[in-house]
Amino acid sequence: MSLGYSLRILHFALCILTFALALTACAPRVVQMQPKEGAPGTVVSLSMKYLVGWPRVELGGHMMDFYQLKLLAKDPERTQVTGEKLAWIEDKILQFRIPELPPGDYTVTIHDDKGPPGDNIYAFLETTAYLVFPPVWPFVLRSNETQVTLRVLPSP
Repeated sequence: MSLGYSLRILHFALCILTFALALTACAPRVVQMQPKEGAPGTVVSLSMKYLVGWPRVELGGHMMDFYQLKLLAKDPERTQVTGEKLAWIEDKILQFRIPELPPGDYTVTIHDDKGPPGDNIYAFLETTAYLVFPPVWPFVLRSNETQVTLRVLPSP
């Protein structure tokens, strides 16, 4: 192999690595969770970065869609803004109630969907529009979920 060929292979590998890291860097992320445990009915707040779509939460076989969750701006000056009107790039607080579950440790999966629940046309059109604008590709072509662990305590 020539040195030029080896350098081209190395350059290609670095480009692929950079692209992969850019995609995962923009995946939704839980920064803080309060509380980390609670009984059914307890409100859990997840401070999130890169939550840009319509979230839904999966916990112990229960699926809570956007309309069963509360989405707030992390910025104290914007806490009165409704979830649908939050800027797609701002940091958010996602709140949900722990459903009736037996005590134990559960994985909470936060899905970051591309459109309102059940509206596949909206999701398709939004994704297509974003694909036309390359600077937002890291937010479109990425993992759309993240997970945290929650301990469910016995009901009082």
